[in-house]
Amino acid sequence: MSSGFRLMVAGHTVRSAETPAELDAFFRLKVETFMPAAPPDAAMRWRAHTERSPDYIAGQIRCIFDGTRLVGGYILTERTLRIGSRTVPTGCFGSLVTHPGWRGRGIARALMHDAAARATERRLGLVLLDGIAGFYHRFGYTDVLDLTRHTVSRAHVLALSPSSYLVRPATGADAPALLELYQRHYSGFTGSFVRDAAWQHHDLATRLPDNPPLIALDAHGRARGYLILPWYAPRTHAVEVAADDWPATLGLLQQHARLAEEATELDWPLPPDSPAFYALADHLYVTSRSHHHPDEGWMACPAHLPTLFDCIKSLLETRLRRAQTPASALRLRVGTEGPAFGIGPGCDAPETPTIMLSSAALAQLLFGFRPAHWIAGQPCVEVDPALVPALDAIFPIGHVWVPGSDAF
Repeated sequence: MSSGFRLMVAGHTVRSAETPAELDAFFRLKVETFMPAAPPDAAMRWRAHTERSPDYIAGQIRCIFDGTRLVGGYILTERTLRIGSRTVPTGCFGSLVTHPGWRGRGIARALMHDAAARATERRLGLVLLDGIAGFYHRFGYTDVLDLTRHTVSRAHVLALSPSSYLVRPATGADAPALLELYQRHYSGFTGSFVRDAAWQHHDLATRLPDNPPLIALDAHGRARGYLILPWYAPRTHAVEVAADDWPATLGLLQQHARLAEEATELDWPLPPDSPAFYALADHLYVTSRSHHHPDEGWMACPAHLPTLFDCIKSLLETRLRRAQTPASALRLRVGTEGPAFGIGPGCDAPETPTIMLSSAALAQLLFGFRPAHWIAGQPCVEVDPALVPALDAIFPIGHVWVPGSDAF
């Protein structure tokens, strides 16, 4: 689907924003909707940030027009998502917005259908979004991550002896160190994105003027951790943290405590098996909370299934072979009308068993959000009980995380 693709829906035209005036109109509507108190230049800055991103491509800002007037739109950024040890081209859906005067007329619905069509045409294996409650599930999206956040007492942090590490605001020269830390702490998680030096430099340059990350350095000047705080107060809740050891964790905690002067607790999002969480738990009283909000937050939907299975087939076959279950080969079918995708040697044989999954079940299995035995009992899923161990082997539970700096 090129940027010139147009879709007619209920008398409205859905297409990519093409002219500078149309792009300006979209970003103004976006800022008015999501950041009503933002400074006058916010729309201009947001547009510049989007267009200067290394992953920006022409046509990714899709809008709906009533005649010549832009009345809604969204952004579908194309990035590369990690699923286990493999990667999948993924559409990052965000900034869905409708002009107030056109709400309740099916504008958002038309844009959602357009996003599905564009993702398929662009051969994106998945679409991922961070959504409001009670809306996206009707378009095939399902929950794939419940974030865990950890709180500690600010007073207890400040009462500890100072860390031996230096903590300072990051500079542009720290981009390689920040990228290395991100790779070390988050690249092993399903849900993280592939990023390169250009992407890291762009992200850091955006943050530096108003909200530079904090970086922790050991006695040899080596970067051992970083902390990203929100753009605006209150700054109690961290956006993202990575720390190699306790001195890095402590140094970042103490600097966070100094900046969040009115807070009684500091709140960090961390995978439950991260080094920073272990450092916290070994030295402080920590309260951990997993937030479960059905049909809200990080949600995903399979898009172009041939691309998706091409990307993950070898991973699934490796897992099935290592598990040594009675089923050495099987087929997966998504929906009653969809094609079947074979896994394992001889998977094309007529006697190879087939597992039927809904698109929601497939998404939750891919992200390790729910175990196979739970998925097997869900609507529109057909699994022979004897095949549940094989399904469990190729889609292990857990190890999913979307780092805060990857949010869109």
